[in-house]
Amino acid sequence: MTSPTRSSLLSVAAVTFETIAMLLPSAVPSAAEAAAPLAVGVGVRFDGPLRGRLELRVSGDVARCVAENMLGVDALDLDADGALVRDALGEVANVVCGNLLPEIAGRDAVFRLDAPRAFDGAGAGAGCGHGTPAAALSLGVDGGRAELALHLE
Repeated sequence: MTSPTRSSLLSVAAVTFETIAMLLPSAVPSAAEAAAPLAVGVGVRFDGPLRGRLELRVSGDVARCVAENMLGVDALDLDADGALVRDALGEVANVVCGNLLPEIAGRDAVFRLDAPRAFDGAGAGAGCGHGTPAAALSLGVDGGRAELALHLE
């Protein structure tokens, strides 16, 4: 994994969680956050000068917080892996991917992003999510965790 790509991923992910989901991520998760089981995952495939997939996996509590904050709904109205939660997480992944790609490929690069697709957070995503990612990170988020991985073909 390249350090500049990971640094860009960290910067873009942190800003996205702060501005869109109104959560404050930490680049160094606590022991409890690092141990939080991943429950929900979403992936965004992209094509352009670079091809691949950005994957976002989060623990159940982070998934619910993201949906609550983005959609303004009460946690009691949400399932950790329900459609509203997956949609909110898909939007976070879409924004991260859309802001990350110009950072690593240049501002003039043009990409086509597919609609986000949900998958089981504990397992591998469909598509190119196999192998070693070009960049990956784990964030502590309000007592839970979020993992992001950029896979390039």
